[in-house]
Amino acid sequence: MVADIRRQNPDLVVVTGDLTHLGQREEYLEARRLLEGLGGPEQVLVIPGNHDAYVPGAWENNFQLLGPYLAGDGPGPTAESPVYPVVRFYGEVAVIGLNSAGPRPLWLATGSLGPAQLARLDEKLECCGRHSQARVVLVHHPPIPGVAGWRRRLSDEDAFLRVIAARGAELVLYGHIHRRRGIFLEVGDVPVPCFGVPAAAALGRSPSRRARYNIYRLFQTPEKRWRLDYVIRRWSVSDAEFRDEIYGGYGYPGMSLQVSGV
Repeated sequence: MVADIRRQNPDLVVVTGDLTHLGQREEYLEARRLLEGLGGPEQVLVIPGNHDAYVPGAWENNFQLLGPYLAGDGPGPTAESPVYPVVRFYGEVAVIGLNSAGPRPLWLATGSLGPAQLARLDEKLECCGRHSQARVVLVHHPPIPGVAGWRRRLSDEDAFLRVIAARGAELVLYGHIHRRRGIFLEVGDVPVPCFGVPAAAALGRSPSRRARYNIYRLFQTPEKRWRLDYVIRRWSVSDAEFRDEIYGGYGYPGMSLQVSGV
């Protein structure tokens, strides 16, 4: 996957968490090596997943190994000062990374954003929207009611969706459930596309669980409306390589969606 992504030469690669299993230092070092294979920190943005912070102390003791890969255009996160959301700007596109991860009891994989982080998200979305920037929101836990199940859910998904409804967004990307899924969040005046993909190394029997990544392109039309083009790249077991996925009208190469108004 790293080699295939590099051949596509995207402006930015986003990783929506779970670079490790139990947040061990050796796992963080291996994750850093893989990220360096994708590119420098200016080309890759990472948010944490629940496995990266599942064990108490794992995130606080090791996140600095990922360092600038976690940072926005301002300061990066520190143990004493969680600065999420982080924001990176690529032309007129603002990529906003959230942190829903934290230690949990055994067998529980829920996430939460909390009132303070959601308030800051509200401010970022409002400010970027006022400047006509496309807003891409990254969150590890899927903000889709009923998708993750009680044990793995985003516990404050309703509050997150209220912020999206009030301020708008052009794209939401998540991880966590290891399945291909693309829906519209029916909130606010314009539905917001929301995508998740399986794990990067997945070789599941079901094609829906096989490794994928998506390529997105956001651009403004002459009418000053944001549109989204996207292509799905899926691992082909028979060909032993990643190929564009063609799936009955969902995610065919070059699919284009209107994602916001003026």
